[in-house]
Amino acid sequence: MKRNYMSIIFIVFIIGLVSGILIKDYYKQEYLYINKDKLIKKEIKSTQKNIKVMSKEKKKMEKEIENLKSKNQDSKVANQINTLKEVLGYVDVKGSGLLIKIDAINDEIGNIANFVDYNKILLNIVNEIKVNGGEYISINNQRLNQYSEISLAGSHININSTPIAQPYNINVIGDIDELTDYINKKNTYLDSIGKNYQLKVETKIEKNITIEKMSIINKLEYIEGE
Repeated sequence: MKRNYMSIIFIVFIIGLVSGILIKDYYKQEYLYINKDKLIKKEIKSTQKNIKVMSKEKKKMEKEIENLKSKNQDSKVANQINTLKEVLGYVDVKGSGLLIKIDAINDEIGNIANFVDYNKILLNIVNEIKVNGGEYISINNQRLNQYSEISLAGSHININSTPIAQPYNINVIGDIDELTDYINKKNTYLDSIGKNYQLKVETKIEKNITIEKMSIINKLEYIEGE
């Protein structure tokens, strides 16, 4: 009887011990689950916060990009305007290029204006220079553009309605390599007028040339479409 009683006590002790371990383990697992849940929620909040910060940064960067695009566009427009001013002759230009001097072969020839105009010598030189690297051209300090006129007026030649006299000094700024190749070639128009007419032609490559802006403003005519 005593043995049975001791056995029952032992069994109850074992059951209690096991139950205690199970209960402790349960609460431990529950505690871990609660901590994991809090950690996940914390990570979610942190991620959401980072997303908001990144969204703000994204908007800020997009705004900066738009500002840069706008500035770049303004810069392009400004460059186009400056280029147009240069082409029209409204600003001074500096650069490397070619110097050409056209004069009578001697003093006995006298005034060559009529002869030069009749044979369109200056006009032909300008046209040939343009296709051989010339970008900006002046004759006796008269800047040329697409609206310029070279014409005879009495005993002298007019450029931009301004009279000029011989010698005719032609300054050219442009592609130095093309211009150098041009004057080194044979059978150019410059060679032909030196050989066939009583004219003296001198050429020189120059690294520092300044061509001043036009002294008068061209009157531009606009043609409206129908």
